[in-house]
Amino acid sequence: MAKHDRDKVMLVEHVLEVRHEASGTFLDVRGQIADFVRKANFLPHWKIDSNVVNFRDEQSTIKTEGAFVGYKSAGYVVLNPQTRNFFLERASAFWRLLSSNSTYQLPSPNRFGMRTKVFVPSSLAFEQINRTMFESMFTEKARALFGGNEKDLQLTIDLTEAGFDVRVIGGPIHKDEAPQYFQFEADDLKKCGLFLDIDYFKTTDLAIGAVPRLLNEAVTRMWEKAEKIATGLGL
Repeated sequence: MAKHDRDKVMLVEHVLEVRHEASGTFLDVRGQIADFVRKANFLPHWKIDSNVVNFRDEQSTIKTEGAFVGYKSAGYVVLNPQTRNFFLERASAFWRLLSSNSTYQLPSPNRFGMRTKVFVPSSLAFEQINRTMFESMFTEKARALFGGNEKDLQLTIDLTEAGFDVRVIGGPIHKDEAPQYFQFEADDLKKCGLFLDIDYFKTTDLAIGAVPRLLNEAVTRMWEKAEKIATGLGL
């Protein structure tokens, strides 16, 4: 699980996806791409499907990390990394590897996306987390407009930030609810806590060589945002 310097526990899944125009050339070189990544010792297992080559760390599933190259996109996935810099380092390395393939040149991107699902486990009761979120997000006047007693809060907020579009979805999570949102197992997922789904994306002024820089910026901002939200809610 990724941790901050002061050991706030945050369990995460990260996905980098870079989309581009459909590439007919990809369909002719799928085998070469599979061998190219395998021979680089980046990930040991691959599977070729009709429109995508999937890579993973175990033969039949992703335990910690996986990647993909398709006719419309390419990207990298990590589940529950042990450090906060693991995703940035490995996703950047995978992108540099793909970019070095002289047989298959990645088409110019039309969308950069870095999405992270975050769970902040807490010893607080669901009702207390939920009440704190309501009190933080709504004035007394706004709460009076809705009426009734707050029971459960789910937020969706669209933002612009430093050249990125950002979508944040989140809310408090009941005990044993978090596992349905994640692809890995962990004891902390059984607790109450805060769930955030943070998506940084960009659709203009993109280039293959700019992806590592954009990824670094998005990852840095994502951690700052997740930490600020969790800390502000007393978690």
